[in-house]
Amino acid sequence: MAPHTPLEPARRAVLIDVDGTLIDSYPGIRACAVQTMIDFGLPVPAEEQLHRLPGPPLPVTLQNFGFSPEILPAAVAQFRSYYRATGWSNCRLFPGWEEALTEWKEAGITLCTATSKDQAVAEKMLRYLGAAQFFDFIGGADDMGGTRQNKRAVIEWVLASTGLRPDIDHLLMMGDRHHDIDGARPLGIPTVLVGWGHGSPAEYRAADFFASDFSELKAIVDRL
Repeated sequence: MAPHTPLEPARRAVLIDVDGTLIDSYPGIRACAVQTMIDFGLPVPAEEQLHRLPGPPLPVTLQNFGFSPEILPAAVAQFRSYYRATGWSNCRLFPGWEEALTEWKEAGITLCTATSKDQAVAEKMLRYLGAAQFFDFIGGADDMGGTRQNKRAVIEWVLASTGLRPDIDHLLMMGDRHHDIDGARPLGIPTVLVGWGHGSPAEYRAADFFASDFSELKAIVDRL
């Protein structure tokens, strides 16, 4: 009889969205989007509407703001050229993250990002902000024509890359918009939305959990 192989212990892990959850990247995204709208002759919406920019994959975002299918590829390329030149650095960590990430890292929790932002750009931003050191894996989209073009595909990429198992490990997706719920829920991963991003009350109600501040977020993670 073959010797019994012990099962691997379940891990605790959090998958963290970047824009609007981990990083306040709105100023850079806003500036690049507004300039792209001006370049293509589109009206610039009111500030309240512009706050809906972060969250979806970029092509979806620009479509939502009136870019037609005919000009969408050129508009996406234009936005990315602006963002890669200067927009990416116009950002900051939301207050509270450094303490939380340090605490969770010391507790042995696996920390990953799962962002619709291009993975190379996400890595660059996290290094720039001194936060890359906290993460076991930085997962993001593939803007160079790859298959990771939505949040679910990104989460699947993170799971495959880290060996995390939703049916065994204790996982939690952290985000600020319904896209995070839509990507995680079909994979059996619960989602907490944070109140300092760009979500709406309806989106918060759709999540498994809601955290208005870091004390509430930490309490949710403590239950993993």
